[in-house]
Amino acid sequence: MLLSSLTELLGGTLKGQDLEIIGASTLEEAAPTDIAFLANRKYRDQAMTTRAGAVIVQEPLERDVPQIITGNPYLYFARVLHLLYPEKPVEPGISPMAWVHPDALVHEEARIYPHVYVGAGARVSEKAVIHPGCFVGDGACVGEHTVLNPNVVVYDGCSIGRHCIIHAGVVIGSDGFGFAWDGQRHFKVPQKGVVIVGDHVEIGSNCTIDRAALTSTRIGSDVKMDNLVQIGHNVVVGDHTIIVAQTGISGSARIGSGVVLAGQCGVAGHITIGDGVTAAGRTGIATDIPPGKVISGFPSMDHTHWLRVQKVYHDLPDLLKRVRELERKVKDLGED
Repeated sequence: MLLSSLTELLGGTLKGQDLEIIGASTLEEAAPTDIAFLANRKYRDQAMTTRAGAVIVQEPLERDVPQIITGNPYLYFARVLHLLYPEKPVEPGISPMAWVHPDALVHEEARIYPHVYVGAGARVSEKAVIHPGCFVGDGACVGEHTVLNPNVVVYDGCSIGRHCIIHAGVVIGSDGFGFAWDGQRHFKVPQKGVVIVGDHVEIGSNCTIDRAALTSTRIGSDVKMDNLVQIGHNVVVGDHTIIVAQTGISGSARIGSGVVLAGQCGVAGHITIGDGVTAAGRTGIATDIPPGKVISGFPSMDHTHWLRVQKVYHDLPDLLKRVRELERKVKDLGED
C-alpha cells in the first residue's frame, strides 16, 4: 500500500518520498518494505537508525526517511495494521460436528465450528464466530460480530454483547464464591444470578467472571481485560475500564468508568472505586477510593505518598544504624 493511500484513508501528513509498504514492524526489526512508529522519545535513537521504509511520528525526524506526521502515532499505527493485515473472512454456517439444540436460535450469518455445544434457548447473533471446544449454555446470548476463541465457556443465562473478543479458556458465569458456615461445614449458597457483558469488550485468556448470587455481575462496554483476571460475583465494572493481568476483584465491588487497575491489583469486596482512578501494579485496595485518584501500595495510598514511603523504606538500614549510634551515645552520656 502506498504511503499516500494511507494518508488519504487515515489522515496525517506525508513528508518525503511516496513508496509502497507491504508490512509493519518495530523500529529495531523493520525492513525497508515495512512501516514502523515512534510514540516514546525513549526510542528516538532507534528511529534515527531504523531500516524501516517509513516511520509514523508526532514530530518530524531530522533524517532522510519517509515520515507520516500525526498527533497520535500509536493509534495511527494500529489503524495501519488493520489495513495491512485484514482479518480472514469467515464463512457462515454450522459444522455438522457441532451440537446445537433444536430450540437454540443461531443466525444464518453466524459461524459455528466443530465440537461446539449450544444449549436450549441460546441465541447466537449475526456474524458471531464460535471456535472449537466452546460451550454456550441454555439461554445464553452471544452478540453480533462477537468472537469466542477456543474453549470458552458461557454458562446458562449469561450474555455477551456486540463486537466482543473473548480469548481462549475464558469462563463466564461460573458460580460465585459463596458459602455459609453451619457450625460443622461450609454450606453452599446457590448462585442463581447471571453475567452480563457489554459491547466492544475484550477479555484475555483464562479470565473468570463469576455469576451473581441473585442478580447480575456486570461488565460495561469497551472494557479491556488482560489475561488471568478474576471477577467475583455481583461485581460491576464501568465502561472503558482497563484491568491488567492477575488482578482479582472480590464480590460486590463497584468499579467506576475509565478506571485502570494495573497488574496484580487486589480489590476487596463491597467497596467502590470512583471513575477515572488509576491503581499502580500490586496495589491492595481495601477501602473506597474517590474519583480521579492515582494510588499505589498496600494498603493503597496516594501515589506520591507511596513514593515517599518507599524512599524511607529504602533508607531504613541507614536510619537503624544512626538510631543505634544515638542510643549508644545517650547511654554513654548517662554513665558519665
